[in-house]
Amino acid sequence: MQIGEKLREARLEKGYSLDDVSQRTKIQIRHLKAIEENNFSMIPGNFYARVFIKEYANVVDLDFKALMDEHQHEIPSSEQQVDYTQLSRTRRKSTSSKPSPFATIMPTIIVFVLLFGVVFFIWRTSLNPNNSDPGITDQVDSDQSAGDQVSIPSNDSDDQSNQESDDTNDDTSENEPNKELDEEPELALISYENAESKYSYKSNEESIELIIESSTSNWLEVENDQGERLYYATLQSNASPITFDISTEDFIYLRFGNPQDIKIMINDIEVELSEEISPTAVQVLWLYLNEETE
Repeated sequence: MQIGEKLREARLEKGYSLDDVSQRTKIQIRHLKAIEENNFSMIPGNFYARVFIKEYANVVDLDFKALMDEHQHEIPSSEQQVDYTQLSRTRRKSTSSKPSPFATIMPTIIVFVLLFGVVFFIWRTSLNPNNSDPGITDQVDSDQSAGDQVSIPSNDSDDQSNQESDDTNDDTSENEPNKELDEEPELALISYENAESKYSYKSNEESIELIIESSTSNWLEVENDQGERLYYATLQSNASPITFDISTEDFIYLRFGNPQDIKIMINDIEVELSEEISPTAVQVLWLYLNEETE
């Protein structure tokens, strides 16, 4: 029996309709049908196929990890990405419209020749300023023949001004901030509904740590994107905080009680729980790492 058939059979045993499952998981009905038919090409990306199956399994009380172990060959790997129609169209258009190497380099050559000509003209003019006007040359020769000395203005002041301008430009370039190095990590609450929160964390940091601390005894479940349990026990206050390295994960699933007593950190950023959370309701939290969510 395929994984989709098992999920459908478990749903029927629970007496749930597709609309019931959709309301509980916030997954569109057409995607639920695709999962039951094992038609994962209808789901926008292999990453979401695993997430949707996990949420479906939780609603119908099936063990997601056991399902994955048994049906791993049926589910596309999360490392393989589905080629989207728009991406394929863009790549085909880019390939077909690629100009020839000669057409690409020709404008560069023309600009280079023009710049060289302008620089050469300025250089020659600065060396022979009196040659630009024949009338001036005649006047100088006439004055020199009369015994008067004619002094030609020096270019030292212009050279000094150009040097100061170059130094100023160099200092400005060196002081420009590197936007990529200064880019701050971003943690955002995407949605909260029915005691379920979804967060997005985007960062260019190589190491990402999940840190959880509880001031009281608190039941805690932590699973990675493979359905493996990283923690499944009551977290005691004297045993916290606990730390997990999640640098290589696509998403993390957490389930906990007493939300007013728990503190969750992603590196140095605290996860701010929704103000709508009931202090006594068991909470589910999805954390997506450097991924676009639907």
